[in-house]
Order: sequence, then C-alpha cells, then structure tokens
Amino acid sequence: MAVEFDAVIDHDGVTWQAYTDDDGVLVIDVDADVEVWVNRAVVGGYVYPAWVDDYGRLVIELGG
Repeated sequence: MAVEFDAVIDHDGVTWQAYTDDDGVLVIDVDADVEVWVNRAVVGGYVYPAWVDDYGRLVIELGG
C-alpha cells in the first residue's frame, strides 16, 4: 500500500523534507550529501515509526 508522507525524522529528532522516486526509493530533499538514519515519518500531521529497508524504500508502521 502506498502512503503519502510529509517528511521523515531521524534518530536525533531532525525533520527532513523527503519524497520517493519512481522506483519507490527515499530521497532526502537537500543539496548536500548527508547520511540520515530514519526512525519516524510524518503522515497527515501524525508521527509514525518508520525505517528504510535494504532497497532504500521507506517503510511506515501505521499501527493497528
């Protein structure tokens, strides 16, 4: 299931603007090379646990 997200949050609590490319790979929207360890995602104003899998795709735990 595809989920539209607003941003991702790293382990330090920094919020990053991001999107997924045509292959579903997470892209952090910055002009510099950075390493970001994602552990949460913002979806519709709510924060959910999240991580990036071995293929670079964002996985969001919407609960339930």
